[in-house]
Amino acid sequence: MPDYIFGPVLSSRLGRSLGIDLLGGRICSFDCLYCESGPTLHKTMERKNYADPGSVLAEFKDWLAENPETEPDHITLGGEGEPCLNLGLGEIIHGVKKLAPHIPVAVLTNSSLLADAQVRKELMQADTLLPSLDTLIQDEFLLLNRPCCGLQIHDIIRGLQLFCNDFSGQVLLEILLVSGINDSLENLEKTALFIKDLQHQRVDLTCMSRPGAHIKQKAPDHKTLQDWRQTLKAAIRSVQVRQKHPVKKRSARPSTILDSIRRRPQTLQQICTALGTAPGETATVLETLAGNGEIQVHDNGKHKFYIIKGN
Repeated sequence: MPDYIFGPVLSSRLGRSLGIDLLGGRICSFDCLYCESGPTLHKTMERKNYADPGSVLAEFKDWLAENPETEPDHITLGGEGEPCLNLGLGEIIHGVKKLAPHIPVAVLTNSSLLADAQVRKELMQADTLLPSLDTLIQDEFLLLNRPCCGLQIHDIIRGLQLFCNDFSGQVLLEILLVSGINDSLENLEKTALFIKDLQHQRVDLTCMSRPGAHIKQKAPDHKTLQDWRQTLKAAIRSVQVRQKHPVKKRSARPSTILDSIRRRPQTLQQICTALGTAPGETATVLETLAGNGEIQVHDNGKHKFYIIKGN
């Protein structure tokens, strides 16, 4: 089973995205109520080589050699927590771009380390940054994102502004709304004022579609979502199949599927489309994994998501 490379997975914003885990575990500066990866096991603001850059790049090089006909739309640095905590972030971005210069590199971040000038410098090498900023109100921030002690939302806001001012790539800001927590009129007004002068390409508005680490789905009502969407001129994202490159058909390997689901709960269709596996074979593997107690199924009334047992 790969240690750092997973997927490709389907992303509503990035198409078929090959994931690179920069952490190797649930290590984050937040412990968000809604996190689909599960509760944070190590909450910290300390940067370390959580995933050795040499090992990450060696595994990525092997993946490229083993999948010459598979070209994802993006290579996305993330994992089960905050990738900017890895001290090797800059080295890994540089190495990935050198090994696959024709594939854009994206970085997922909760924005908590953007106040650090060194982190901003390392991220400048990326092609796309996908920062999250769920609220501009400190009390809502503490309740929803459950950050490390001492983190202030105004510092995160300032760091995001500084980064966007200098970044030449794409910035796709994400806001996840949870009913009764950060869908307040005050947050909407503050957010609208903030993004007015922020250098960014798009705002993506999302809500929970599966159980979070600490709460079940709590999506705002339709009117609230529409008010936010219209005020921010935001897109409400849903998974879209965008296949810029043909997907080579592959066998449904339990280890590959498990490794992908561990980082992101997915539906059968999402798994098949992203990995290029046959639905029948994949469904059989999923049934076996569920029967062995390695995964479980969550049905939200619209879709069945496969998640790691215990998330």
